[in-house]
Amino acid sequence: MSMLLKDLTKNIIDINLIDKKFHDIKIENISFDSRNIKPQSLFIAIAGFKSDGHDFIDLAIENNAIAILCDENYSYDIKKNEDICFIKVSNTRKYLAPLANNFYDNPTRKLSVVGVTGTNGKTTTTYLIKSIIEANDKKSSVIGTIKNIIDNEVLETALTTPDTIQMQDIFSKSVMKNVDTAIMEASSHALELHRCDEINYDAVIFSNITEDHLDHHQTMEKYLDSKLIIFDLLKKSCKKDKFAIVNIHTDYFDKIKNYIEKLDIKLITFGFDKNCDYYAEIISMDIKKIEYKLYVYGEYYKDVSLKLLGDFNVLNSLSALAYAFEKKFDKEKSIKAIETIQVDGRFEIVTNEEHDFIVAVDYSHTPDSLKNILQSARVLKPNRIIVVFGCGGNRDRLKRPIMANIALENSDIAILTLDNQRSEAIEQIMADIEEGFKVNEKSKNINPNFRYKKIIDRKDAIFEAIKEAKKNDIVIIAGKGHETYQIFADKTIHFDDREVAREALSKL
Repeated sequence: MSMLLKDLTKNIIDINLIDKKFHDIKIENISFDSRNIKPQSLFIAIAGFKSDGHDFIDLAIENNAIAILCDENYSYDIKKNEDICFIKVSNTRKYLAPLANNFYDNPTRKLSVVGVTGTNGKTTTTYLIKSIIEANDKKSSVIGTIKNIIDNEVLETALTTPDTIQMQDIFSKSVMKNVDTAIMEASSHALELHRCDEINYDAVIFSNITEDHLDHHQTMEKYLDSKLIIFDLLKKSCKKDKFAIVNIHTDYFDKIKNYIEKLDIKLITFGFDKNCDYYAEIISMDIKKIEYKLYVYGEYYKDVSLKLLGDFNVLNSLSALAYAFEKKFDKEKSIKAIETIQVDGRFEIVTNEEHDFIVAVDYSHTPDSLKNILQSARVLKPNRIIVVFGCGGNRDRLKRPIMANIALENSDIAILTLDNQRSEAIEQIMADIEEGFKVNEKSKNINPNFRYKKIIDRKDAIFEAIKEAKKNDIVIIAGKGHETYQIFADKTIHFDDREVAREALSKL
C-alpha cells in the first residue's frame, strides 16, 4: 500500500506546511515506532508517557524515513536533512488517526463497526456478538483484550484497543476479506488518546462504569468523560441508522442518557427493569446454566439459556441481543448462537464431574467485577467461597483496599497473592490491599468466620486454595483470567492460572 504525500495529508495537514518538492514523494509505510521504519516511510514523533518519539528521529532517518511529522518546536539541521521532509504541527498525536485512516483508504466506511465500552463485560459482549454475526452467515472481526481476529485469522494482542495504525490495518484487512462487521472493545485510554478517532461506528454498547484506571484518570468524572467520547465519534460517523445501547443499571446512567440525547442519537436500554427496552427476568441459575425470560419493548419474547454464569452475563447477553434485534438479524439464530458460548478466563470452570467442589478462573480485576463474581458464586449456594486475588503493581492504588473489603464481605477465605507486580515493591502492594481487611464502620455483612492468608507466590497461593477446598466449596481464582503471563520488574514469565489450577487438582 502506498500513496503520494500530498494525498496522504489531504484534508488533514495544511499543504502549505509541506515544501513543494516533497508533495509527490511516495509514502509506503507510516509508523510512530522508529524500529518499524523502512524506506519511503513517514515517521510520526509522539511524546508518550514513558518516552518521546522526537528522541528517535535520528534513528528513523538512519532507517531511511523519507518524511517526519514532528512538534512545531522541534529544531533540526536543514542542511544535514535537506532530503527529508519535516512537517511541523502543534500535536502530532491528534494527526495519527486521520493519517492512518487516509493511508488505509477509510476502511470503516466499508464495513459495519460496533464499539463496546465499559469497565467490565467488554470482552464477553464482543464474543457474543461475534457468535451472533456468524450464526447469521456473515463474517466478523474482533478487536479486543484476548486477541484480535480477522475472519478466522487470529492475531495476538497486548492492548485492549490496539494502536491507531494497527487498528486501521485490521479494518483494512477485514474489508479485503469481505468481513461484514467488526466488533471492537474501546478502552478509556484509547478514546482519550485519540486511538479511536476516524472510526465510523454503526452502534455503541455501554456496559457499565465502575472504579478502575484512576491512576491515569484521577477521578471518576474524568474517567466517565473519556468513555463518553465514543458517543461523539458515533455522532460523527458517516453511517445511517446509528444507535447507542446502554445498561440502565450503570453508575452515572442519567448523565450518560442526557449526553446521548443531546447528541440526538437513538438510545436503547437494557437491564432487569421492566422499563428497559430489552429486559430479563431470571428463572433459574445453577453451576451449569442460567435461564431467563427475554422481554423486548415490554413484550415477552422467549426463554433464553446461557452457559455463561452470573447475572452480569445476563446483562452482557441482553446487550448483544439488543444489537442483533436492532440490526434485524434473525432472532432465533441469534438467541441460539449465544446459548453455548464460553469465553476464556470468564468464570471458566477448570474442575470436572469427579471433583466435589468447583474451581473457576475469572478476569475480575476491578472492585465491581470481583464483587459480581463472588456474589454470583454465592447464588449457587456453596458451602464456602475461597477467593485468590491480588492487585497489579504500578496501577490504581485506590482500588486495592476496596477489593480486599469486597473479599471480606463476600467470601469465607481470601488468599492474598501477587498479580502482575511490575516494578512496584511487593510490600507496598500488599500493605495497600490489607487495609481493606480491617473491619471498620463502613464494613457490613461481615462473615464472622472470615479469614485470609497472604501467600506471595501466586502458584503456591493457588495450590493452597485448592488444598483448602472441601465438598461443595467454590474456589475463585481472580484477576488474570485468560492471561498466560506474569509481569515482574525484570522479567515476564509464562503463567496461566488455569494450568496451575489443573496441576494442583491433579496432585490432590
